[in-house]
Order: sequence, then C-alpha cells, then structure tokens
Amino acid sequence: MHVHILGICGTFMGGIAALAKSAGHHVTGSDRNVYPPMSTQLDALGIPVVEGFDAGQLDPAPDCVVVGNVMTRGMDVIEALLDRGIPYASGPEWLSRHILSGRHVLAVAGTHGKTTTTSLLAWILECAGLAPGFLIGGVPRDFGVSARLGSGDTFVVEADEYDTAFFDKRSKFVHYHPRTLILNNLEFDHADIFPDLAAIERQFHHLVRTVPSTGRIVVNGADTNLDRVLSMGCWTPLEHFGLADGDAGGWRAAPTADGTGFDVRENGETLATVRWGMAGDHNVENGLAALLAARHVGVDIPSGASALGRFGGISRRLQVRGRPGGITVYDDFAHHPTAVRRTLAALRGPATDAGARLIAVLEPRSNTMRAG
Repeated sequence: MHVHILGICGTFMGGIAALAKSAGHHVTGSDRNVYPPMSTQLDALGIPVVEGFDAGQLDPAPDCVVVGNVMTRGMDVIEALLDRGIPYASGPEWLSRHILSGRHVLAVAGTHGKTTTTSLLAWILECAGLAPGFLIGGVPRDFGVSARLGSGDTFVVEADEYDTAFFDKRSKFVHYHPRTLILNNLEFDHADIFPDLAAIERQFHHLVRTVPSTGRIVVNGADTNLDRVLSMGCWTPLEHFGLADGDAGGWRAAPTADGTGFDVRENGETLATVRWGMAGDHNVENGLAALLAARHVGVDIPSGASALGRFGGISRRLQVRGRPGGITVYDDFAHHPTAVRRTLAALRGPATDAGARLIAVLEPRSNTMRAG
C-alpha cells in the first residue's frame, strides 16, 4: 500500500511513518519547515518528503492519505484530496486499524508525564523480553527512536488528548482501545481547543468507556479531577497509586531520603526498591504507574524495579546537556504551570545540587501559555 502522510515531520506523524514503513508499506510525506532532526530520521528510513502542501503531491494518487491535525480546509492538498475522493484517515485512526489491531494495547494518558511514563513502561516490557511495539512523543535514549513496530503481542502508546484531525474533533486517544490504561493526572490544558476543564474530562471519560471489563485502569488516587471522570461511570477494575502517606492502602511509592530512588509498597508492605537516576516526585509517580501497568501483562514488581534502575532517560526530560565551567545545563519540555513547578522542585531536590543557584530560561511557546 502507498501511504502518503500530510504533516509528516511532527513527532507523532513521524512515528506513524516509521511504523508504516516497518509494516511493509511504501511511505511518502510532506510538511512545511522540513529540517533536522525529523528530516534526517525520515531520510534514514528511506521515506521521501516534499516541502509544502500543493495538490501535485497527490499525483499519482496514493492508496491512502494519512492526515495530520495541522492540516485545515482551504489547503490546496486537502481540497484536492476531498475533490478527487482519495481514501484518507487520521493518524490515530490509521494506527488503530493497521498497527494496534489484535495487540494488547497499553495506553498512557494524562496532562503531565505521558512521554516519560510511556518510555518507562516500554523499557520495562523490553527488559522482560516482551519485545513491545511503541509510539512515544519523545525519544527514549535506550531505544534511540520514538516508534517501533515490535515483535511481541504488546504495544505501548502515548495517549494524547489533543484533537485528531480537521474532520474528527475527538481526542486522539479514543481510537486506541487500550486493554491497560494509565491515568496519570488531569488539569486544564490545550486552551486552543478545549473551552474548560469539563470538556477535557468528557474526552477522558470517552477513553474510559473503551477499556474492557477484563482490562485494567491504573489511576492516580490523589487526583480529584480523575475521580470526577471515573464517577461518570467505570466498568473496568481500578488500581490506585500515589506517593506514600503513612500506612495508606493500595500502591504507594516512598522516595528515598537521598532522592535516588523509591520503595514500592502494597498495603504498607515494601515489595521492591528502585534505584535510578530520575529526579523529582513526579517521576516517582510516573515510575510506579509504569510498574503497575507492566504488572498487568505479567511483569512482577521486582523485575520491573530492576529495569527502571537501568533506564537511560528521555531527550528533553530533565536531560543534562553538559557541564561547562562546572555549571550543569538541563533541557526540559515542561510548559504547563504545574509541570514547570514540579520540574523546578525536582532540581531543588536531594538528587541534585540543592544549594546551587538555579537560573530558569523559559520559552512561552504553547498555545495555553501564550493565551495566559
């Protein structure tokens, strides 16, 4: 099948391209501002990319056009696509039909921590010999790629709540039909497409409705917004997780005093200790959620904890870029106020030089941040 991808240079659509190529399809694409690193990644995969969105790229007509959510009515290629009746699908729809069908899908949703938690989960399954496929909105350094077809029965996907395409305004994640679902947290975000928090909660409940009764939902037990989502109806067994709070029941993570890891506790009993290089309580929560999701597909907690100890991190997630003149330079993706606050708290934590002067440089790039 010839698959042509519109908006191919985004992280998600570039991942779709890599998966389609691995699945044996002939893949081409187009985008604006085609430049490294995505242009070089696509070139290495043997995927030709043209600049711009002119109608001529549909000659000869592909078997299917995958439409990214940057595309809008009025673009020459979109008008030609519709006028000529060429088959088309959104990226999430194509992924669901051609890659996820028949596999055990583990999806990671939430306002914060999706990329990190998805990467952690994929790495745990990899270390357990499950050879998972994955599609991640970042590049885990242990894998070196953001997407992989995998050879096992499991597929790990970062489940984004952003809308799907110009013709489908549902959140991307409603297409994935996970059997295992992580709900990390929920806050107001994406002010360009959601009018208020209630609108996002409704989309999250659409996702909850797709998880079978034989599946599992791993949910942050301290998030009242997620409580409200689940109160709309839930038909799937739940496992709650959170940071340690005395002898509270359920699954808890207790950060070590030196900030280099955490104990995993079930109903107050310590089952394993993670020793790793990830900083911050938010990453402790991410790690515990990944352990519980992996447990649902047969990876025991001690084995998962051992895998986390060998995790190499993700590009642009508290990534150390260098130490010129004794100054540690970090690069991080945080842009939501909560994520910024928790990232700064992690840099003030015991795992870093807590007494050092901290200088933060922020690029106010997201639509939510620019809109105040």
